[in-house]
Amino acid sequence: MATRERREQDRERRRQDILRAARVVFAQAGFRRATVEEIARRAEVAKGTIYLYFDTKEAILADLVLEALAELQAQLIAASDGRPLLHPDDKLRAMADAYLAFTERAPDYYRLLTAFDGGQVAANISAERGELILAASNRTLDLVTQAVADGMALGIFPMGNAHHAATVLWAALNGTLALLAHPIRRAMIATDLHDLYHATVELWLKGLSCPDGAPYNPAKEKLL
Repeated sequence: MATRERREQDRERRRQDILRAARVVFAQAGFRRATVEEIARRAEVAKGTIYLYFDTKEAILADLVLEALAELQAQLIAASDGRPLLHPDDKLRAMADAYLAFTERAPDYYRLLTAFDGGQVAANISAERGELILAASNRTLDLVTQAVADGMALGIFPMGNAHHAATVLWAALNGTLALLAHPIRRAMIATDLHDLYHATVELWLKGLSCPDGAPYNPAKEKLL
């Protein structure tokens, strides 16, 4: 039994070595230009060894995406569930801040999530990995949805579709990040990322609160 456990531990260490190497290679070269050969060189293993653990380069990316989502989820939980006395709108602000911090402290993880979302990467992984990523992504969005639903239950926000509202916030924040990632757009807007990011959050909260008293209606796609 001890020998079997040792083999399993060695196998998991080797897998983690490959993932760490791939994270560096993807960050330096980008997913599209990165090669399995370069990952193998950095991990100090033969190229064939990589395929004992991962069928494709996309499968490596998928497992790194799962790591990134786990890290993001932990940070969102710390910002929300870890601070239960926060007012719902302050909890949403805290989670938005946690997301921004995640993109700045682990930019390689954020770029991996972006790389996975684009192109045909998802089509080239197993159904099992795809389901795991979908479930992890849903768990992350559910944290925001729950905060919105709590605000609705307390009468802070009008009753409506909490999941739809959380999705709109996610889209708005990712749009802000993508917009200011481009140097020409940064010059056009002439504003700081943090200022625009927080303005986006506040505008979303203002729209969610519906100051005119009308309940939030996702069918009309009106948050403001």
